[in-house]
Amino acid sequence: MSRPIAVVVSNYKNLDGQFNRSSGNFSTKWFGNCSAMDVEVTVDGEINKDITFGMAIDISNGEDDFKYSEVRNGSRLQYYGSNTFYICNIHNNLKAKNFMVRLFPVV
Repeated sequence: MSRPIAVVVSNYKNLDGQFNRSSGNFSTKWFGNCSAMDVEVTVDGEINKDITFGMAIDISNGEDDFKYSEVRNGSRLQYYGSNTFYICNIHNNLKAKNFMVRLFPVV
């Protein structure tokens, strides 16, 4: 696989004071010809196929834009470039373990 577009570590639950956000903002801006993003989800370095989540774009002073839902390891998402994506709406069976998401370009 090529170099990832984004690598983000997400909390296993909502961040304190947040309704559904479990990560900080991250960027998917890619300086190449990219049409889609392949998703890899790991826990402790091992692929995890059980976690599902959404991805939203943080809009300052406005309603956030929920772009993707039911994302999981192996998903292929239509490419969308933003500097303010975050992980949200997590469904998992983890016992207090954070997880890592890598997004790889599909050209």
